[in-house]
This record gives sequence, structure tokens and C-alpha cells, in this order.
Amino acid sequence: MVTVNELIKSIWYGPAPSVGETQNIGASLPEEEKLISLIQLFKSGDFSLKPVFLHPMNSTENEEVLNLCIRVFCSICTHEDLRKVENLNFLSWVSEGNAYVFASRARETLSPEVVPYLLVLLEEWDDTVVKEVIRDSLDHMMDYSENLDWNASVDEIGSYYMEWMNTLSPTFYYYNGEPVFPGNLTKSLVQRVFAVRGQNTSVKMESLPILLSVWSGAKCPLQYKKVMDEEVFQQLMNYIDTLAERRWERGRKYFYGNSVEGAL
Repeated sequence: MVTVNELIKSIWYGPAPSVGETQNIGASLPEEEKLISLIQLFKSGDFSLKPVFLHPMNSTENEEVLNLCIRVFCSICTHEDLRKVENLNFLSWVSEGNAYVFASRARETLSPEVVPYLLVLLEEWDDTVVKEVIRDSLDHMMDYSENLDWNASVDEIGSYYMEWMNTLSPTFYYYNGEPVFPGNLTKSLVQRVFAVRGQNTSVKMESLPILLSVWSGAKCPLQYKKVMDEEVFQQLMNYIDTLAERRWERGRKYFYGNSVEGAL
């Protein structure tokens, strides 16, 4: 069985389970094994035990377990999950390291509902390195620095957020201010790849390969430090072609090919 530490270091959560594969999620399972089993269940499209998953996220004393829980939560959470403040109780006692993890992964929620939590964290971690990644995530989601100073106050960003929310559909999920759609994500990826093609250098993109891998359940061949040679380039083109063959709905959020909202 894959370990929590291995998943923390990976850009996805491993291959999808085989058809018909069952998961043992008994109460007696050790914390780490239960978490891995829950992730396997989620990858099959079954989110019925999400409440069971939320319990260790908000009670564990293991920093690695919390780290992985945060990543998974950001991948599978719905708008409604984020509206329930009790689902994120861990933020009231989170360490600096895992505050950083949440701040950096918040954009992968694809939900504007995560912004109020980031604003609270911005006040709490103002004098730490966490501050920069919080602002980076906020700017990535809302592009607030186009209208405000990068170092704008929490109140100023909060007011901008309220105005921005009025421009969004309450049911859609967003990436870079647009209803999320894999075709747009792969287009951004290809543009960056062509910019460095033939330079024998790495693309240094992190968010898009993670998002595409987790969305589709197929691991993106491009990783942050991987050198972009012709072999990797062709692998990426084949990967994009494979994603294009699948049916996606604009504005919906997926986890391993399954809508996190279920059938609408």
C-alpha cells in the first residue's frame, strides 16, 4: 500500500482502483491506512464517506496526515463543503507548515467560497512566509492586484471579493477567473511548453499538471522539474489528446473523472 508520505510528494493520488475493488474502512484501521482507503474510495467516484474523512482532518495530531487531508479536501470539496465552517476547524490550530499547504492548495478548490478562509489566515500569518503564498493564491483566483495594490489590506481585498462574487455563477467552479474547463487548462500548458521547447529546460509549472492529473485520474507526464525534451513533449501531446476525447462540462469540478457534485 502506498504511504501518506509518498502521496504528499506526488502530483496526484496514484492510479484509480480496479473496477469492483472494495475498500476496508473499518473503525479499527490505523489512521494512515484509513485515510489511504478513503482516498481509494473517492477515486472510484463514491464520496459518501466524506464525513468520515473530515473527522481525522479536524482531529489528527499527525502533521503528515493533516498535510495529505488538506490536499485531498481541496481536490474533492464542493462549494457547500466550504460553506460549512466546521469542516475547516483545523485552521484554528494549524501549524505554519500546514497553513502554507492550505494556502498553496486553496486555488485547487476552484471555489470562491475558499476566499474568506484565506483572508482570515492572511491576518493571522501576516508576519510569516505564509503571507506571500496566501496573497499569491488570492491573486490567482481573483486577480485583485489588477485593481488593488498587492499589499492591500484584508478589508480592501474583502470588499473586492464581495464585488467579484456578484459576477460569478453560484454553481460554477473557476480557474483564473473563468469557468474551469480542461481545454483551457491544456491550452495554457501547451503555450508554456512551446515557449521553452528546444531549450532543454524545465517548464516549472506546478498547479496545472496537478489539477489535470487529479481531475482526470491520469498522471500528467509534465512535472515541475522535468526537462522538456522531445520525448516528454510527445508524451504531453498524447496526454492532451487523451483528455480531449473525454466528455467534460464547463464549470464543473472533477476528481478522477467523477463530478464532485455527483449527477446533476
